[in-house]
Amino acid sequence: MKVLLINPNQVRTPPAPPIGLEFIAASLEQSGHAIRMLDLCFSLDLYADIDKAMSEFRPEIAGISIRNIDSVLFPNNEFYLDSIRQIVLHLKKRYGIPVIIGGAALMVEASALLDYLGADYGISGPAENVINDVLVKLQRGQETDRIIRGNYQPYAPSPRCTAGIDYSRYYQEGGIAGFETHKGCSSSCVYCIEANSPVAFKNPMHVVQEIRGFVEQGFDHFHLCDAEFNEDLDQALTFCEALKKSAMTIRWVAYMKPGNFSQKLFRLMRETGVYLITLTIDSFKKCPLYWSDTEKIIFNAKNNDITVVVDLLTGFPYEDEELLTWCLDFFRRLSPERVNINTHIRLYRNLPITRIIKADPSLFCFLMGSVTDENMIRPLFFNRIDNNKLRELIAEDKFFKIEGTEIGVNYSRFNI
Repeated sequence: MKVLLINPNQVRTPPAPPIGLEFIAASLEQSGHAIRMLDLCFSLDLYADIDKAMSEFRPEIAGISIRNIDSVLFPNNEFYLDSIRQIVLHLKKRYGIPVIIGGAALMVEASALLDYLGADYGISGPAENVINDVLVKLQRGQETDRIIRGNYQPYAPSPRCTAGIDYSRYYQEGGIAGFETHKGCSSSCVYCIEANSPVAFKNPMHVVQEIRGFVEQGFDHFHLCDAEFNEDLDQALTFCEALKKSAMTIRWVAYMKPGNFSQKLFRLMRETGVYLITLTIDSFKKCPLYWSDTEKIIFNAKNNDITVVVDLLTGFPYEDEELLTWCLDFFRRLSPERVNINTHIRLYRNLPITRIIKADPSLFCFLMGSVTDENMIRPLFFNRIDNNKLRELIAEDKFFKIEGTEIGVNYSRFNI
């Protein structure tokens, strides 16, 4: 079957290569399908490029990867789905081919997302192991569910096909290649769409070989695409040891969470090229051990000359100014390189935080955005901390930054 894989993401602050499409492309090729990757990130004329690919390749089906619904930041939030919907409609009306959507965004509300975009099928979760079965059914004219649940088998081979992705251009514009050591996340953060998702680890040697392929092309700067690198301490150590043994000289950045760490892990991370850690923190009902682990991670990272940036989400229902002040004083004492503070919590329909808010009408006054969209596809935020008050509490501490007022991500802000 001839499959056109489309990356519609045009965010370039910085641009993010479509790693998910690369895994799918390799899986399709291994099963004998003909694929073409259409990366629209740098396109100056989306529809001209789509029409050109359609006329040259003549695909039988199109797959579109959706990384994010919106930028998840307030007040300068960007909503991405309307432009993607126009691409879906263009493919269906002009060319009459079925469209499959996938990507991280489908973990939000796959059915509602499918309806909003007007696509035919959606794959929620890792798609590389199920996409071929879907295509076989479509070829045979068999009935197929509109929403297919993706999965990933632990330690299974996971090749990548980067044909059609101009990595030189990505690097020139501040983007970097990504890799992942596992899929899923066992944490239960009440605001996160990936929380409590099945965890499956990749074979560290396969990941190291994947990285080597980029290094051999001259690319030595990487971003880890795991939700959090330290999902499992033993697995993180095994990966770092395999990377160290490879003797490659690279630089990479990672997300981490409180817990699952050791002094050895930080030493190995530094020895293998980690220069920046984003520590993801939230203030919702945390026990003392959480804050103790946060302090130890910052200490161990700094002790190994690794820069730490904290992404702090706060302002949850029933939290007060006293807790916010405590958090600010806590990080003042620890002095990470920077603390990005976000008090606008993006809500999705099936999240625990949303259920908490829905159950208490007294909280409705703190909602901002599309309050009439029951599916919460269009952006809806919960905010109960005035930014002027937040600035007052921050005072003159320059390392505190209020998210939503500055463009970029941590690795582009701190390209040390």
